[in-house]
Amino acid sequence: MKKILALLSFTLVLAFSSCIEQNYPTWSGAVVEFQDAVVRAPAAGVTYPRIIVANTVGTVNLQVNLVSAHKSSDETITYKIVPEGTTGVAGTDFVVSGSVVIPAGSSTANAVVTIPNTGRIGGAVDVLLELEGNAQIPASENHKRVQIRITRPNPAP
Repeated sequence: MKKILALLSFTLVLAFSSCIEQNYPTWSGAVVEFQDAVVRAPAAGVTYPRIIVANTVGTVNLQVNLVSAHKSSDETITYKIVPEGTTGVAGTDFVVSGSVVIPAGSSTANAVVTIPNTGRIGGAVDVLLELEGNAQIPASENHKRVQIRITRPNPAP
């Protein structure tokens, strides 16, 4: 009798719990974000991460993510240098193009920052980049900025 009651209870639990319709909300928007802003903690006192590289690194690839369904055409995403967080000189300490193209059917592209070797002049300079997006795809408010700190070794004594 206990086995029959246990089997009946189990069957009732399955019957009443397996057919519940779940209406989870879905998001259908689109934003772009820097991968480093998603996976790295913000630097002290600011809301964005700081990536430290030597002036001999050559290039830094910053992955830009499209948070959306894949698009059927290429998407050109722009980004800018934010003067308030930048101490380096464009063209001397770093070179950026200001845009990336996320290919059709893809979710990522790389923003390339070229770091010229300025030699052993000491100190460090920063460049703060901010995604702007495009007319259809805005930048994520929480993950649109990344700062690169370029270190330069001190001169030889």
